[in-house]
Amino acid sequence: MTRLALAALLALAACKSSAPYTLPAAALNTGIAAAISGTQRASGGCYAVCTNGTVCNPRTGWCEKGPAPGEYCEEAPGGGMRCVPIGPPVVAQDQKAAGAGTPAVGIGVSPATGQAPPPPAEASPRGP
Repeated sequence: MTRLALAALLALAACKSSAPYTLPAAALNTGIAAAISGTQRASGGCYAVCTNGTVCNPRTGWCEKGPAPGEYCEEAPGGGMRCVPIGPPVVAQDQKAAGAGTPAVGIGVSPATGQAPPPPAEASPRGP
């Protein structure tokens, strides 16, 4: 039993880091990381850099799941997050039924005059 303990002790002594001051360097690096993380959080950010589809929640300081693909999220004025889709507009059923060549009602109509603008060859403004 004594020989086994001595062999284990020698094996552990042989396994050491080649870097000098390993324990003090680890303590110093941990302190620096904690200070930077605390400064980041105190300025309203997260404790760490959010990556891989996560976004910072400024209220908690933690990284959370980000928006779904095709969405853009930003902080809402009253707090929290609001997300909006950033894709092509969704065409309503009545617009699909109108056909490809027929413009949908309301598209291209001026709110000031209630009419569509004249073609480029005609004079503007068009008379009543």
